[in-house]
Amino acid sequence: MDRQYQYYAIMTTAFPCVEEPALVCRRSVGAQGVVHEEAFTHELAWEPSRELGDVEADGSAEICPVTEEAGLRFEAIQSARVHMFDPVDGKYNYFKLVELGKTVLAIRTWISPQGHNLEETHTASGWRHSRVRSKLERDSMGGDLIPITQEEAESL
Repeated sequence: MDRQYQYYAIMTTAFPCVEEPALVCRRSVGAQGVVHEEAFTHELAWEPSRELGDVEADGSAEICPVTEEAGLRFEAIQSARVHMFDPVDGKYNYFKLVELGKTVLAIRTWISPQGHNLEETHTASGWRHSRVRSKLERDSMGGDLIPITQEEAESL
């Protein structure tokens, strides 16, 4: 049997409109009465979340029931938000961090359309936001960044 969801838009002062909420969550109740909640995250996936229940409990934001179609439209809104900082030309610079002769990790860097210097670290589940360069600059992390190819970065 397919799971039946109720969708909810969560509005905040930064995102006060139900048409473009801060977050969309969905809730279902299983055959055994177990409540299952998910949120559509910046990872562009529905993931287990307590956000809806937490907001209901503490009243920290406004909640509005929405249709499934509105919930699914939020997927496109969230995708646009996530990709708004992608490089305009689609090009990244790749580096490996070498510390004491050992490769520690791989990062990619770029300048966003807004002029921000951004970076991500490669993980087993993909590229994730990081601050390796700023840690190196503050000496809270050691090592050297060595330019590499995308293929090499994704193999580390």
